[in-house]
Amino acid sequence: MDSRPARTGIWRHAARLPARTPQSAVTLGEGDTPLVRLHRWGARYGLRRVYAKLEFANPTGSYKDRGMAVLVQLAVEAGARHLVEDSSGNAGAAAAAYAARAGMTCTVYAPAAAPEAKLRQIRAYGAELVLVPGPRAAVADAARQAGATPGAYHVSHNDNPAFVPGNKTFAYELAEAYRNGEFQEWPSVGPVGEDGDPSSTERVTSSGEQSSAWHVVIPTGGGALFCGAWHGFLEERELGGLDSAILPRLHAAQTVACAPLAQAFAAGMTEPAIVERRPSVCGGIEIERPARGREILAAIHQSGGTATASEEVAILEERDRLALLEGIYAEPTSAAAFAALAQLAREGYVGADEIVVVAVTGSGLKDPGPDRS
Repeated sequence: MDSRPARTGIWRHAARLPARTPQSAVTLGEGDTPLVRLHRWGARYGLRRVYAKLEFANPTGSYKDRGMAVLVQLAVEAGARHLVEDSSGNAGAAAAAYAARAGMTCTVYAPAAAPEAKLRQIRAYGAELVLVPGPRAAVADAARQAGATPGAYHVSHNDNPAFVPGNKTFAYELAEAYRNGEFQEWPSVGPVGEDGDPSSTERVTSSGEQSSAWHVVIPTGGGALFCGAWHGFLEERELGGLDSAILPRLHAAQTVACAPLAQAFAAGMTEPAIVERRPSVCGGIEIERPARGREILAAIHQSGGTATASEEVAILEERDRLALLEGIYAEPTSAAAFAALAQLAREGYVGADEIVVVAVTGSGLKDPGPDRS
C-alpha cells in the first residue's frame, strides 16, 4: 500500500492541468483556500447565503499563486532560466516567489505607484524590480520587450493563455463544495446558520420553493481568474461534477475609474469599451485594455451574469464593512466585488435566498488602501 499522503492544493487536479511532469511540480501548497459563510455582511443587504472564498490564504497572499504555479512549471519544462512579469503587485510577488522556489531569477516590472508592501514582498524574494511611470499598459509594454530576450520567459499573467489553467482549480474547489444546492464550508464548521440556528441553512426560498440559482462575483481586470473559473465550471458540467449541470452566473466587478468591461456590458458590446483610466484605489483591476476582454464578455453573457462598476467610495465602505462585520481584511480590489454584490442586490439581480460566492482575491495586509475621508 502506498503510504504517501494524498496530494493537496491545485496539484490534486494534475491530470487536468497542462504540465508534463506534475510529479515534480513547482509548488508552495497553493489552492484549497477556505470557503466561509458571511451571515452578518449578507444580512446587511438582505442576502441569506453569501460565502467568501478566501484566496488571500494562498502562499503569497493572492489568487495569483494558482496560475503562477502552473505557469512556472511550464517555464521550467521549457528550459527557461529567467522569468519576466508585469504586475501591479500580486502577480509580481507570485512570480518572484515561484521563481525563487524553482531556483530561477526574475525581473518584475511594476507601476511606480504600486503599494509599497507589495513591492517590498517582491524584493524579499530576490527579484529585480523595475518601476515604470505612467499607465498600466506602459508596464506591460516594458515587460514584453524584456521577455523577448533569449532564456527569458515572459509570464504575462494578463496575456499568456497558460496562466488561465491553474485558475480553473478555483471552480473545481467550488464544485466539490457544492452539494445538493448548498455549500459545505471549508474548513468545515458544521451546518449552523446565523446565531447558531441550523434552520437558516435550509435551501428553500421565502416562498417555499427551492432555489437553484447561484452566483460568483469576481474582481475583474485582466480576467485570468474570471476566465479560468468559467472554463473550470464548464469542465465540471461536462464531467458531472455540478449537481443537475447547474452553472453559476458570473459577475465581473470593476471600479468606475477603469471600467472597460462594465461599460461594454451596459452598451451590449462584445469588445471592451475604450476608456480613459483614472487613478484608482483598485490597482489589481486597473486594466484599461484587457487582452481577454472579448472572452470575459462572452462568459458573462453565456452564464447570465453581469459586469458592474462601483464608485471608489462605495468600494472603501465595503472594505471597512467586511472587516467590521466578518473579520475579513481585504484589499480594495477585492472589496470591489462586495460593492458590486451590494449593487446587484439592490437592483434585484440576486435573490435573497440565492447562493453567492465572492472571490476575496487579495489581502488588506498587502494593500490596505487609503482611509476613508
